[in-house]
Amino acid sequence: MKEHVKNIIRIALLFALLLLPIFYALFTAIDLEYSLMKKIAYLAVVVVLLLLPALFLKARTYFIVEGIFNFLFFPIDIASLYLNRQSTSSAFLLNIFHTDLHEAIELLAAIWPICLGVIVLWIIYFILACRVENKYLLPPLMRKIVVIGLPIAFIAGFIAMVILTKRFHSERTFKDTLSDAVGLVWIKLYKIYPYNLYLESADIIQTQKSQRQLQQQLASFNFGIHPQTIDGQTLYVLVIGESSRYDHWHINGYERNTSPCIEQIAHIIKYDSVFSQANLTGYSVPILLTRATANDPALAFKEKSLPEAFQEAGYRTGFITKQLPSSLTQRIMDVSDNAYSYSKGLDVDGNYDEQIIDKMRLFMRNEPQFFVLHSLGCHFRYELRYPPSFSQFEPTIGTSFSYSMISESNKPLFINAYDNAILYTDYFLGQLIQYMDSLDCPAVMMYISDHGESFWDDERKLSLHGSYQISEYEYHVPLFVWYSDEYAARYPQKVAAMTTNKTTPVSSDVVFYSMLDIAGIEDIVDSTRSICSPSLVAVDTICVHLGSGESSIVSVHDIKQHHAD
Repeated sequence: MKEHVKNIIRIALLFALLLLPIFYALFTAIDLEYSLMKKIAYLAVVVVLLLLPALFLKARTYFIVEGIFNFLFFPIDIASLYLNRQSTSSAFLLNIFHTDLHEAIELLAAIWPICLGVIVLWIIYFILACRVENKYLLPPLMRKIVVIGLPIAFIAGFIAMVILTKRFHSERTFKDTLSDAVGLVWIKLYKIYPYNLYLESADIIQTQKSQRQLQQQLASFNFGIHPQTIDGQTLYVLVIGESSRYDHWHINGYERNTSPCIEQIAHIIKYDSVFSQANLTGYSVPILLTRATANDPALAFKEKSLPEAFQEAGYRTGFITKQLPSSLTQRIMDVSDNAYSYSKGLDVDGNYDEQIIDKMRLFMRNEPQFFVLHSLGCHFRYELRYPPSFSQFEPTIGTSFSYSMISESNKPLFINAYDNAILYTDYFLGQLIQYMDSLDCPAVMMYISDHGESFWDDERKLSLHGSYQISEYEYHVPLFVWYSDEYAARYPQKVAAMTTNKTTPVSSDVVFYSMLDIAGIEDIVDSTRSICSPSLVAVDTICVHLGSGESSIVSVHDIKQHHAD
């Protein structure tokens, strides 16, 4: 009996150690904050997943296997939760993989007491695991009940998720709704340790494999750009915004004062009729960074990118992103002279765009440079995109949030938070311009949003973005250009053309050619698609990529009237 009690104590201690990152997540993970029900559900799912192997493995084997594939790596998840308030993400793992040995040794030496504590816990765990009685944790009848009951519970839960998904996306087909529900279930595993660790690692390995293959295919590609001879510092910056719609900027006529900063800055040109070719980031960003279009998206993977075109011209390039890199953007980052991806996720507070400027300062050199800055902008959840000091429009949904709140009845709350995010984006751009202006060199910043956002604006009741229908709110995007005095002195004709073209209807594929033309890199510029060219041609029709994955040719008039061609 005494040995039996000791065995139970060993098992209890082993489970407590296995659950260390889970207990820590309950108190620190931002997506579990303010909701007791979420915490209970999270803990229940984790315990079920943790016990699944115990149905087929005897206790000693089970704990040794869990020790090797689970407990050995718990410091990674604890570190991610401590630093980012979220479980391990691929961005966090990438930062670990990209840390060189010298930096790793320095970091571990600085926290040696913690490292010693981790080693002690590892030793305790495996000693206990080897001393556990090697028999099944559950009796045979209980194992049978669990084996039968778990699939039934899973199916019931999945059906409930399908019904809930259909309720919030009534315009989607049943096949799409089913796919969305599967995706939601899969996403949950990316937030549960240790499954997230292996899933994210697998994604990284697959992405890196794809990048290597793509890089090999593009190794011999070049644009045929002649290197420029430029003395001193020159700076061109493309800022890719997120989910920012044209008509919520005061500078564009919105009744709320959401753009007090850039309206006070000299040399700002705002463009009235710029339309994104896609209403999803994954589709729109490649069009901004390559010569791809919605009509020919594959071109993004057959040719090199805008930063690489600048490299051919002799520029040093930088790529700083607040978003999880796609296979394309990661490939561009890999060949950039300076690159950085922030590891904090979308649902983490304290993750603000102005931090990009601090990183950009570290990369600044006294030579010709081109930067791409990919911001979080107004990405949902809006209230996490700005510091509390920017909460000018109230009330908002706040930090206590569930997806059941996404309904037209809460529209004023969402718009208030969204407008606060626009206000903060204005501040971010103002700070960036102020820094660029302080360099006293020829400099230009272009800001364009990847797409807009819907707020139950018309009879179709569309919300957020990625809709299957054409909507001005998701395709009509803001575009601003700022230039320094030194740039105006060097390129007065380009400034004049940019000013003249501010009312010309264009699609987002002008960005690639316009940035090169702005910098005087004219070898491959299509002047009919450059905003700083007198030859810019107004577009009557635009090919747009829908949230369904399909493309459609529509007229500018049709977009403005919220109807597909």
